[in-house]
Amino acid sequence: MASILDKITNAGKGVSDMSKSASDTSNLKKKIAYEQERIQEVMTEIGKQYYANPKGDYSALCADIDDRKRRIASMKADLHALKGLRVCGKCGMKFDDKYQFGFCGNCGNKLADLDLD
Repeated sequence: MASILDKITNAGKGVSDMSKSASDTSNLKKKIAYEQERIQEVMTEIGKQYYANPKGDYSALCADIDDRKRRIASMKADLHALKGLRVCGKCGMKFDDKYQFGFCGNCGNKLADLDLD
């Protein structure tokens, strides 16, 4: 009897974990899309300001874009970790959790450790 309850409990936990993972994935994708849209808006603003004053200082707007690109890269890494993937930072090759080597099989670059905790 206990084994049937254990199976039901484990099945419920598995469904719950999959649901949480799907929710996390969806949230990350929405955040990435938001940041990408905002980058386009900032670039448009740079264009408008440049048109009005070609010699103006646009460093703050450019820094905003750089920050958003860093956030996108971090969120993409989190998204890959949720999927159990490691991505080479140099060539972009993707490796699943079965790939146990510390270096990219395509270009030889050192891969970041996969942390699924």
